[in-house]
Amino acid sequence: MKAKIVCDYRRHFPAGGQSRSADFTVNLSLDAKFGNVYLEPALIAQAIGSPLDCVSRDLCEIAAYVYMADKAVPRGRYEKWTRDLAFLVPVGDPDRWNSVKEILTNTVGTLSGDNVAFQFVSKVSRKESTARSLLSESRAMPKSDCSCLFSGGLDSFAGAAYLVQEQRRQPLFASHYVSGLKNVQSGLIGAIQREFGRTFHHFQYRVTSRRSKQTRFPYQAKESSHRARSFLFLSFATVAAALRGLSDIFICENGVLSLNVPISDARKGSRSTRHAHPLYLFYFNQLIDALYERKFNLTNPFLFWTKGEEAAFLRGTNLYPLIKGTVTCWGYPNQTLQYDCNHCGYCLPCIVRRVSLIATGLERYDDCYVVDVFGPGEKLSEKQQRNVEDLAYFCHCFAMMSKTELVYRYPELVMVETGASGSSGDGMGKIIRVYKKFAEEFLAVAERLKPGLVEATLREASVSR
Repeated sequence: MKAKIVCDYRRHFPAGGQSRSADFTVNLSLDAKFGNVYLEPALIAQAIGSPLDCVSRDLCEIAAYVYMADKAVPRGRYEKWTRDLAFLVPVGDPDRWNSVKEILTNTVGTLSGDNVAFQFVSKVSRKESTARSLLSESRAMPKSDCSCLFSGGLDSFAGAAYLVQEQRRQPLFASHYVSGLKNVQSGLIGAIQREFGRTFHHFQYRVTSRRSKQTRFPYQAKESSHRARSFLFLSFATVAAALRGLSDIFICENGVLSLNVPISDARKGSRSTRHAHPLYLFYFNQLIDALYERKFNLTNPFLFWTKGEEAAFLRGTNLYPLIKGTVTCWGYPNQTLQYDCNHCGYCLPCIVRRVSLIATGLERYDDCYVVDVFGPGEKLSEKQQRNVEDLAYFCHCFAMMSKTELVYRYPELVMVETGASGSSGDGMGKIIRVYKKFAEEFLAVAERLKPGLVEATLREASVSR
């Protein structure tokens, strides 16, 4: 799929129709009257407590365009999964962005698995909004010494507690929200503040489609893989850090889903999300260092932790009863909205979460699941069955194979050595330990809840070969 992404090149959109060199053109605009993308720089500045400089505003807008284009351009199947996305973007400082274009391309391409290209043009001046008047009315922000992504998931919740209690940090928490997630995030941050008797700066923002009668090009979401959204999350956390004079940025994600080794051949490359992949984080760190012309330190403190170890850490605080209120599901809210829970139960993050909490003895504090993939009488769809069977086979391999055999079978393990922040020594050996520990947990839970699942999966795999 080839698509040209035209971003606010003219005040009221470019003339003409579909590009000859592309399958179709996606027009995106932040214009408050005619646009189809919602992003309010004035509210961003107010929430951070500082006006947006030219580079920071450009980064917010580019991140929004990448995020919205990712959802607007459908992927094909199999070999047609990768898309060719050509962005035409107006920026305040084209020279600065042209100087980092190669790094930006590597960063976004590594994350989304697409062939991406960027062309930058000078932004057409437009009347600015009331950013400064809003700032004059805003409250004084709590002091911070680092920026940290906070999604409202179990990993980010445990990460927040870990940074505050173990690392003695005072984070600025950056949260992108959809639907009811804003209140979830606010409630969890409130609990952390009460637990540690401290006040933290919590920066919440929203980027979504804008619909009105005057919208020239109504936005249509056609792709649900959402591989590029981590670029949005990290970009806004970086902007918050830059404007508040902070250098350390944290993204907290367990090692199993950070490296996210493909659990089957059908999930190779970006078919398995790279939202916290060490190589992606390495490129992103390079990008923001070059863009701001100063040094940032982007770190995942949980790269060599399992989700179960994160949950066990929470058990050492008074926060573990709130695990039920965290949201892990990839399908939230679309796949869970009609149910009295926040988790579909069959996506890989849901399965990893459930296994980890059972193995850690915290099952009673977990949310319920729409689908019970381990239920003996549960009738699963083909996709749901494939998820649990692929994971069962994957965990069997990790439990039984040596380090040498695993590297041969899963060469993606080598990639942990690139940009493995916080690693000293054998990063590959440490991540294999994480996977082996999780594999043991999964196999034990599967045997307890659905005896024979692993054996049946292995028999089916041997027949298919």
